[in-house]
Amino acid sequence: MNTRVQKPVYSKKLDDYLLCSQGVINIALKKQRMMRESGKPARRIGELLLDAGEITQEELSAAIVRQRVERLQNCQVFESLSRAELASLSRYFNEIGVAAREQFIMQDVHDPSLYILVSGKCEVYRSTPDRKRVHIAFLEPGSPIGEMGYFSNGIRSASVRAVEPSQLLYAQYSDLTHYFESVPQVAHAFLRMVSERREQMQRLMDQQKAG
Repeated sequence: MNTRVQKPVYSKKLDDYLLCSQGVINIALKKQRMMRESGKPARRIGELLLDAGEITQEELSAAIVRQRVERLQNCQVFESLSRAELASLSRYFNEIGVAAREQFIMQDVHDPSLYILVSGKCEVYRSTPDRKRVHIAFLEPGSPIGEMGYFSNGIRSASVRAVEPSQLLYAQYSDLTHYFESVPQVAHAFLRMVSERREQMQRLMDQQKAG
């Protein structure tokens, strides 16, 4: 009997959620690869399948929702929500890809967004007045990023860069206010995360002063 190995959420791509045969997906992947090799901007797998008439727009939209639901469920802030609640929440999130060593959150800069690391690895760090970089933490898939900015009008207390090519979801704080302030299980998880990270940052700052 063939047993299909369950992929971790962070390694699952959109084609894992599309109701297409593997042969059809392989053809689209080959076309995508040829576009990259020829120097053309590579289109997303869903767009290629849609243009080829292999899926409908409704099927593509449903696959995107299924993917985002699992990715949001992998984040400890939202893991207590039902799949229906996560599907509703997912409409506020968009996707972004970040190249290795690219900085996408800048210390002291206004950016009222919450990010969730889907795949890859990121580093959180602070810059001192004499331009030294102080490492705070490495983040793995499922980690929320930028949660403390929610309580400082979106002003970043630290910088974040991708250590390796990374995929993230992001949403505006204003679209998440209901969940952070009116959904008890999310509010508690969010506040616990913020408290833990504030304590971690304070310990590092105290160590820096003592050193």
